Amino acid sequence: MAVESWITPEETPALAEAAKAVIECRLSRISAAEREAYWASIRKAYNTPYNPPVSKRAQAAQVSVIEISTAELPSVDVQAAALASATLSADIQAA
Repeated sequence: MAVESWITPEETPALAEAAKAVIECRLSRISAAEREAYWASIRKAYNTPYNPPVSKRAQAAQVSVIEISTAELPSVDVQAAALASATLSADIQAA
């Protein structure tokens, strides 16, 4: 789809400067540090690709999965453990 514009390439720099002057005028009520942060965010927004590639740091952060065998764990009587836990809880609350 073709983009239609009434602005010629020759007009672009002057219009950009005029727009920046209007924005700077509006931003004059905030501190210089806040103005710089505003312009930094604009530069970042316009320079960030829509679908940035996966960073090398993110690729390096991948963790391998370790399999743990449950065969080596001792068997536990679940009902007895639940009763012991409830009894201990009741004893603590009574104390």
